[in-house]
Parts: sequence; C-alpha cells; structure tokens
Amino acid sequence: MKLFQKARKLITFLAVAAILIGVPRVCSLEASADGPVTYSVKYVPASNAWRYQSNTSTFDDKGYHRELYYLYQELKEGDLVVVYNDSPSVPTLDLGNTHLSNLTVTRCASFTIILSGDIDDCYLLDEAFCTINGNVTNAYVYDNVVCNFNKNVKELNLYPAGNMTSSIGTVGTVDHVYAVPRNTQKALYSLYAFQSGAFAMKDGVLLTDKSKYSSSPVAMATVTKANFDYVRYANDYPDVKAAFGLNADALYRHYTTFGVKEGRVAYATTKPSAATGASDFNYISYADKNPDLKAAFGYDAKALYNHYVTLGISENRGNYSIYDTFDYLRYANDFVDLKAAFGYDAKALFNHYVTYGIPEKRGNYIK
Repeated sequence: MKLFQKARKLITFLAVAAILIGVPRVCSLEASADGPVTYSVKYVPASNAWRYQSNTSTFDDKGYHRELYYLYQELKEGDLVVVYNDSPSVPTLDLGNTHLSNLTVTRCASFTIILSGDIDDCYLLDEAFCTINGNVTNAYVYDNVVCNFNKNVKELNLYPAGNMTSSIGTVGTVDHVYAVPRNTQKALYSLYAFQSGAFAMKDGVLLTDKSKYSSSPVAMATVTKANFDYVRYANDYPDVKAAFGLNADALYRHYTTFGVKEGRVAYATTKPSAATGASDFNYISYADKNPDLKAAFGYDAKALYNHYVTLGISENRGNYSIYDTFDYLRYANDFVDLKAAFGYDAKALFNHYVTYGIPEKRGNYIK
C-alpha cells in the first residue's frame, strides 16, 4: 500500500488532481541544480520536433523550449522526465540510454514510442497511449491506458478509478502484478512470475494463460547446467539471444560468467506438461525445430499435436505453447488491422497468422 500512496502523491505534483482528487501535496518534482533535474518534453508542431524545458514538470507552450540535442548533453542518471503529446501524429521520442529515476507519460493524443535507458519509476496517467522501451523497476498505471512494455517490468501496479479498462502488453517478463481500484482500495489480484511476453491485458481483462504465471511468490530453484532453462533465458534477454541464439552451453556460460553479476534472472526447467491444449499448440514451431517430424508430418497440425502428447513430452522435446513460441504481441502491434480485430488474443492471432499471415508474407513471428 505504501507504493500506492507514493504514486498518488506524485500524480498530484503533476497538476492532474482531477485524476486523484483529494490527495495531499507533500513536495514538488522540481529539483536543485546539484540534484536530480526534472525535464518536461513535448512535441511542438511549429518546430516539427520534440522540445524540452528544464526544471519543471509542466510544459509551458508560451515559454522558451530547446531541441533534444541539448537534452542529451544535460540528462544524467537519476533525472526525471515528463512527456506531453497533444499532436495527432508524432515521431519516436528518443531519450537516449540514460538511467532515469522517473518517467511520467501524460495523456497522448497519438501513439508515442518512447526510447530510454532503464527506469526506476514509470507513471502512465489516464489516456497515455505509448510504448516504453526501457527496463522498468516500478510501473504505475492509472485509469484508461494503452501501453506496451518492450522490456522487463519488476512491479506492475494498476490503479484504476473504478473498473479495470487498460490494455497492456509486455515483451519481457513481469515479476509481480498488483491491481487495486482507487474507489475501493481492495486488491483485485496479486500475481507473480509472468513469463517473457506472457502478460497481456485488453480492456482491463487479463488474457494470459494461467500456466504462464503464478498466483503466489515463486521460490527460485537452484539453477544448474542440467536444469538451466536456456530457452527462457534467451527469450528474456534479447541482447543475449542475439549473441548466442539458443545455444544452451553458451547461454549457461554467459549466465554464470556475466548474468549473475549483471542481476539477470535464470530459471530451472520443469518437465514440459501435456497441459498445452491443441488450440495452444504451436505446431509450426514443433515441426521446424524437429526435422524428423517435419519430414514425417509436414505441417499437419493434428498429427504433430498427437505426436507431441504421446511421444514429444516424454522425449523432452520442449514446450511448444503459442504463448512461448509465437510472438503474438509483436504480430498485433505490427499490424493495426489485426490489433483492432483481435487485440492481444494469442489464439486468434496465431490462427490468423497460419491461415493468412504466412501466405500474405507478413513476416516471421515464430520464436
């Protein structure tokens, strides 16, 4: 609950008291020159560019503002950035790779892609419509937000005024999701250990398959070379996957040599379960990663699934759930027509992909 109180106070500082009426003011986001600095950033159509103002959490349209070139020189680790956007279309907002103590996104009139370094506290206010491209320690989501987190989130806190309405997707992992409406302050749920790319919410409804998260804190098993979940490690850290692919030995060496020191998390594997139903089964990936089966069955979905449940699991061929092996979030985000039709419904998107997406050459979305 302390996190909730902290978040409520910050929103007041940003002059959005209409969102959280009655929350007391305790301090300001403004900071001294020798400490963290707050910058307000906004797309200014007259300048045809993103512009910024220093030492303020609000953007004064009539005040002097500068181009981002100078922000890159000023911005330092631990600074704060508040984003405004009331334009019908904006280019990507690139804040560089500086570690921010706070990133706040206010109402967006159009989709805003935000690139940044890692973020300690990320606040998404009512009607924020954006993508966040940095690792986030604490994310606070208010009211009706549409957002995709392209990296890992440790704490995802959802604080709607009443009913849950936000739509959120993640590309990375989410360690903990906590949802509590402000009008009741009674937790709707507290869920843990969402696998990479698994967390998906549409219009306030959690779409993630229950096999992809835990309802209680997860005790970490000791990771050894024998049980190292190298597939999840690679998928959780795209930079590592880009370097080593799915080479189990190389990934384990990276984890023990660098990953532990860098704070990267690895998991022990569990035996694949037949709980993956036929409608959740990625038969394309199963065939592609097992040439003997592809030679025998081609892309016969039924035959491949029958092999998987009768022999594949016992042979430790892996887990081929579409939630793990089909990048449905990227597929939806890349094609607005599909996102409008299916949201982040993994099954519907997978069915479209195999039926239409592949023949239409929409790209490769199999992990």
